[in-house]
Amino acid sequence: MYILFYNKDCKDCEKQAKITGRLDWFHRFEISTANPPTGKLQIGEIAVLDKRNHKIYTGGYASRRICLNIPLYFLIGLMMYFPPIFKLFDKNKAGCNGSSCEIKK
Repeated sequence: MYILFYNKDCKDCEKQAKITGRLDWFHRFEISTANPPTGKLQIGEIAVLDKRNHKIYTGGYASRRICLNIPLYFLIGLMMYFPPIFKLFDKNKAGCNGSSCEIKK
């Protein structure tokens, strides 16, 4: 249903992707370290490809897509439709944990 792309060189991104994979009880995500159709991923960046309509989500939109499809995160995904909450999740980071990513600029 979806492909979750994450930066293969970042240990924190890898850890977050593994957690997502374990919590994906309905097997909606395929985890990949390949480059998404949008190009090479930057520091802390994730991308989600919807295989049904070939739409790509990045940043906070990718995080929201993940949350809406992982049962334990579903309520967080719904709350992310409120702009102030969305901004908290999308603020100053492209994906996993932004500045705490092990890859240095």
